[in-house]
Amino acid sequence: GKADPAYVAKLRRVKYLGNMCLVLRLKRSLSETYWLNVNDPGFPFVGVIEHTNFDPPENYKGSHIAFLSKYLPVEDPVWNYSEDEYADFALEHLKRMFPDLDRSWVIEYRMWRSSYAQPVTERGYSDYVPGRRTPFSNAFISTMAQVYPEDRGTNYAIREGLEVVEEMTGAAA
Repeated sequence: GKADPAYVAKLRRVKYLGNMCLVLRLKRSLSETYWLNVNDPGFPFVGVIEHTNFDPPENYKGSHIAFLSKYLPVEDPVWNYSEDEYADFALEHLKRMFPDLDRSWVIEYRMWRSSYAQPVTERGYSDYVPGRRTPFSNAFISTMAQVYPEDRGTNYAIREGLEVVEEMTGAAA
């Protein structure tokens, strides 16, 4: 069946930021830091997460893995950059942080995008955040929008998933 237009409107009321995540496979480490927040709005990423400072390079055939993450509106021109354009743009900025970085360190890179990565919690959000139950029998919704009042995060997503399972189990009885 079709959802009630009022329910669909409630789902669409939640605004989201997208996320672009460039994953670099490098010959060398950038630094000894695992997670480095970047608070300069002029940079094309908000974090440099050097995963292999947490999980050793030996688990990645000796490569060093770094993630460059950026949350942005999907209307931002950067959102439409190709993988190569974004990699060039990001690496140019990364070199400002790590002056010894050389392009020859980059073995390969991949970029992932998610249009609905971060719900934007505006004033009154608790009044319109969609609940877990849907108008459909035995159908539930659980997204990062539902972890409110927490911010998105793996721990909260797991907790949310467990709570949905409890609710589903109770609803099925």
